[in-house]
Amino acid sequence: MATQEYIRKIKVRGLWNVCDLVWELSPEVNILSGSNGSGKSTVLRCLSDLFTRGAVSAGHRCRMRSIEVEFADGRRAGSDHPFDPAAFHVAVISTFDTTLQESEAIYKLSDGTVATYLDWELYRLQNRYLTYQLEVGKRVIAALQAGRTMEDITSLTTRRTQYFDIIDALLEATGKRVDRESDTLQFRTQYGTMISPHQLSSGEKQILIILTTVLIQSGRDFILIMDEPEISLHFDWQRRLIDDVRTLNPNLQLILATHSPALVMNGWTDRVTEISDIVHPMAE
Repeated sequence: MATQEYIRKIKVRGLWNVCDLVWELSPEVNILSGSNGSGKSTVLRCLSDLFTRGAVSAGHRCRMRSIEVEFADGRRAGSDHPFDPAAFHVAVISTFDTTLQESEAIYKLSDGTVATYLDWELYRLQNRYLTYQLEVGKRVIAALQAGRTMEDITSLTTRRTQYFDIIDALLEATGKRVDRESDTLQFRTQYGTMISPHQLSSGEKQILIILTTVLIQSGRDFILIMDEPEISLHFDWQRRLIDDVRTLNPNLQLILATHSPALVMNGWTDRVTEISDIVHPMAE
């Protein structure tokens, strides 16, 4: 990372009320592994709570006494004192496609297209994606007006082109392609018809949410947290996930928990931390 805004250390006190945990992180890729019931998802979900709610939810808080995050620039955030998560550049992605509770507000907002958690995340991403597209367009127009070279102008859209290429490669087997002319996320099928993101499969929605979340950061330093991102993803998609994410933004810090060996197959085994190696008896 170009700046010091990444998580350097995560401390958990009283995990399951039997042990403490200290996880030293790298600025790039960090993968937490362990058997079922070892606590890795609990750690990731409490971490996710911190950066979405500013506090750990009651359902997760009962599984640990406290969690504290230390950033490389010296700032700290934790469960003992509520804080504003907007002060940190952190994105949290949940990959569990559960049915949403009925909500008249959500139904009206989405014209009835939102039925699951992934649908809701896609709906919220659409506006941010549109804003990203408009910002890229403005930069291109400004470059043209300034008489910049074609090479300079093309460089402004390189990341977006990479995003389109990655998604098209992932969807190739199903005959779908991104509609590159649209300012919103739309897909063209092999039969020439247009479909919306809400018509994709769970796995397709999931990978789209991950890649779009990374894209709209426009290469800025930020932290991406994911718990078991392999759920619903094809084996080949799991294998290339980390590389695809880092292609779109090499400046992000990735923190994830996984059961899948496929995720680390492309040279990431040295970034795996076994949870049993970072826990120790609980301090009194």
